[in-house]
Formats: sequence, structure tokens, C-alpha cells
Amino acid sequence: MKISNAARLFFWLAAIFAIGMLVRAESSEKRANIANTKSASLRIVDQNGRPAVSGVPSATSQIVDVAVGPDFAFHPDTVNISAGDTVRWTWDSNAHSVTSGASCWADSQYCSPNDTMCFPGVLSNAGTVYQHTFANAGSYSYFCTAHCFFGMAGVVNVTGSCAQSGWSVGPDMPTPLVRAVGVYFQPAGNFYTVGGRTSDTAGSDFQHVLQYSPGSNSWTQRGVTLPDNQMNNMACGVLSVSGTPSIYCVGGSAAGAATATGRVFSYNPVTDTATTLTGDDWPGAMGTILPGGFTVANNRLYILGGFNINVASTNQIWEFDPTLAVGTKWTQKINTPVGLMYAPTCTINGIIYVGGASDYQGGTVVDTTTSFSFDPLANTIGTIAAIPRATGETRGLNFNGRLYVIGGGRVAPNPSNEIDIYNPSTNTWSIGLPFGNARRNFPTDTDGTTHIWLSGGYDVDGLTPLASMEIFCQGSGTPTPTPTATATATATATATATATATASPTATGTATASPTATPTPTAECSPSPCNTPTPTPIGSPRPIPTPRPRPTPPPRP
Repeated sequence: MKISNAARLFFWLAAIFAIGMLVRAESSEKRANIANTKSASLRIVDQNGRPAVSGVPSATSQIVDVAVGPDFAFHPDTVNISAGDTVRWTWDSNAHSVTSGASCWADSQYCSPNDTMCFPGVLSNAGTVYQHTFANAGSYSYFCTAHCFFGMAGVVNVTGSCAQSGWSVGPDMPTPLVRAVGVYFQPAGNFYTVGGRTSDTAGSDFQHVLQYSPGSNSWTQRGVTLPDNQMNNMACGVLSVSGTPSIYCVGGSAAGAATATGRVFSYNPVTDTATTLTGDDWPGAMGTILPGGFTVANNRLYILGGFNINVASTNQIWEFDPTLAVGTKWTQKINTPVGLMYAPTCTINGIIYVGGASDYQGGTVVDTTTSFSFDPLANTIGTIAAIPRATGETRGLNFNGRLYVIGGGRVAPNPSNEIDIYNPSTNTWSIGLPFGNARRNFPTDTDGTTHIWLSGGYDVDGLTPLASMEIFCQGSGTPTPTPTATATATATATATATATATASPTATGTATASPTATPTPTAECSPSPCNTPTPTPIGSPRPIPTPRPRPTPPPRP
């Protein structure tokens, strides 16, 4: 049963009120003494009781202790462990919970006291002990249902099993695939491709989901058949409704078609079922517009810009909230500085970043260095240093708090295998370890901390669909850095065509911010990888092809 936002608010208000009845009044001095005592006694041990260091892989599993309270915090609030390790929470005060999820929204992956009733949650008292073993790599957020809005939240970062950072070859997909969307679904610990097409001929649309399981290092095709053949160039992301996460996908077109859909559907990998939402089509589609850049922030899916097929790029920003009532899930936000399509986009600490984008100029899809930030809560555009190479038709990923722009691009010498890394804290770009086979329009995603998966896409010739896969693993070892060539900035495309929406927008003013000049990229070795030889792969990697002059292929939406 769906729980309304009003019901959620009532629950939390009631829970907060209950704290006053349940928690004994204690002096600040006593609380400080208890906190200091627990901090002094907090330790990390392995299963044999020996001291262990947080985040360092070990031959045997570890137990990491976290204190719940006595104030409105977890101590420590961030722990770094390896796959197979266990976190053990011990309550130091009354009326708290450990509930998995980000931004105060339960995602039902794990919760105290016994992994049931994750929503609306169960509050436990001092002396309670709850533990959970993390089998898959990733970043797992959690919070206290009674005090989340007071900032009582934590995160468990789980490292994978690779010994050294680098790219390796994964198994081929069951079929070549281009223009699909890659999604990492944390509850299952698997990487999924949604939709796409197997070639550029009409009728090649792929109405299926492929699942890559890191545990077995293998691909399987799921049994679901997706709702229609509008499977190319969709915008997808993981969103939760009433504590249940699903993959939501918006828009798309059929191979060879000049029309687009605004249809929205959800796919639940756990039940392997797809559901089309009625009454909430994307207003920005307008029958001919494909989504531009896309990302999830605060349990909302954002679409930045788009491609009015064979006409122009567009500059609208749309927000999709799956928890709102039917017919009210979409809100139009401020416009992007310029038109953009196929734009590498991701969210870092609540701010959305764009690094590169495609544009439509003179009847041709071209790569640009368009770069900016967008604050979805303030609804404002910000300026950032421009990406040092023009690229598009790829994804931007949040990997350890940095924007990773993964290859892509159409105009020679693109497609590329270059990894461009943006650090928001320093407003600088660096170049990471390249993957093997340059490509564009491929599904890719990350668990956020240890792994990046990519597969399929167009080969380096920009024409041939691929089935090959590559996997990046950030292990405890770091490759030795090598000098990085200085990149030359490319002028940002400024041509913009704004489509007029039929839905009632909340903001339509065009932003005037423009990207700043691009600094010389710097080598970034820790924690991010640098340009170095690739470590020993799973299989025999394909050689990195040498870029060669070639005609720009015609645009294929």
C-alpha cells in the first residue's frame, strides 16, 4: 500500500514527540562522558577478535562496531569495509533505528531490529544490538527514522575484491547492443542494461533487460518484455516509492524513427516486472524530443535538455517525482545555459554536474565542451571549468565524489576511450586510466565506490554495434602514475533551440551563466586512477585501436 507524503510527515512528527516520552532527561555532562567512553572503547575486529583496519581487505571477514547515540548521531557515521564484512550497531540511547536508504527514504535493503517493517520503521532502546553482513560492493546509506531530519544518518562503503585498480575484460553480452541505458541496482548488486537496439535497422529494437551478475561474472537475459519498441536513448534511474526501489525509464524512440515517446515505465529487477505509468508522460517529449542528460537526485529523476530529432537541441530541465499523485509527477525547472543532448550528467552531494554534450549543428550531431552545474533545490545554474575535450553520447558517473566522463564522442578523433575526471572541490579536471575499446552510445554505470561497468555501444568506427564488456575495479592498490598530456580546450557550443512545453511550467527563464575557461588537467592518482598500463585482466583484452581519420557518420537518433 502506498503511503502518502502527509502520512510520512505525521509518522515522523509522532516519532519525534515519542522521543520526549521515551528518552530520559540527561545532563549534557553525562552525555559527553558516555560519548567519550564509547569512542574510547569503539574498535574494529575480525572474527577472531584481532584488531583490524577499516576498509582493508582481509582473509577472514571482519566485524565493524558502530554506536547508535547517545546523541542524534552514529559513531562513526562512515565506515569502510570489504565485501563479506559485517557492521554491528549497538544502541547507547532509546528510540533510534537503523534504516537503509538515502535522503530519509527507506529502500528496504536492511533495517533494525530484524530486517522487517523497514517502513515506517521500528524504534529500539538502549542495549539493542543489530548487525548486517554486506555481500556486494557499493555505498550503502542509512538513517534513523525518528531523527533523520536532525541529520542522524550514516553510510557503509563496501570495497570489492580486486587487489589493484584497473580495467579488465568482462564476458560478452548475449547480443550486440547500442543506445541502451546501463543501471546499477544496489539491492540486487547487479548491473542491468535496459532497452536499446541490436543494429541501426528498423525493427532491431531490444525490448528486454540484460543482467550482469558480478558474483558469477555472467550475463543473463531476464524474462520481462518491456512495454513498447521505443527503447532507444531513454533516461533511466533508480527511484523508491513507499520503500520499494525500481528502475524508472522515460522517453525513447524506435530505430530509424523521427518521432519520440514521453512514456514512463518502471522495472523491478526483484520481481522482473515492468509497469507503464498512466497519466504521467514526460511533457518535454512533445512527440519528437529525446531526453538529454539525466541523473537522480533526492529520489527524483532529472532530464536536462534533449534532442528534437533532426531539428535542434533543447534546453528545458524537467523533474520527475515518483511519489506524487498521478498527473502531478512532473515539474519544469530553470533552463540550461545552452541546448544540449546526449550529455554526460551525474549528481554529487545534491548538485547536478554536466561535463560535455552533443549539439545539432548544420544537420550534424557534434561534440561540445558544454559544462555547468545545476542545484535542483535552489533551481539555479552554476559555472564550472569546462571539460578539456569535446565529447557526448556517453554517461557521466559519480565515482567516489567525482564526475567521471566515460569515453564517447562522435567527431574524429572520437569515439574515445578517455576518462575525464572532474573534482567539484577544486573545480579542476584530470585524466584517468583509459579503458580498452573506444566506443560511444553504450550502457554504463557504477556502484559509486569500487566498480564501473560498460558494455556494447558503437565500435571505434562509430558504426559497428559491440557486445564486448569492460570492468573497472578500484582496489586497495593504486597504479603508478605516468605523465598526462595537456588537453586543449574546445569552445563550448552556444546554439540553443528551446521547445515550448504544453504543461504548466514552474520556471521558464533562461539562465545566462556560461562555462569558465578550462584549466590544464592535472594528474589525479589517489583515490582516482591515473594514466597507466592496465593490470592483468580477466581475459585477453582487445588492443587499444589507434584513432584514424574517418568521415563523421550521419546522425542516428
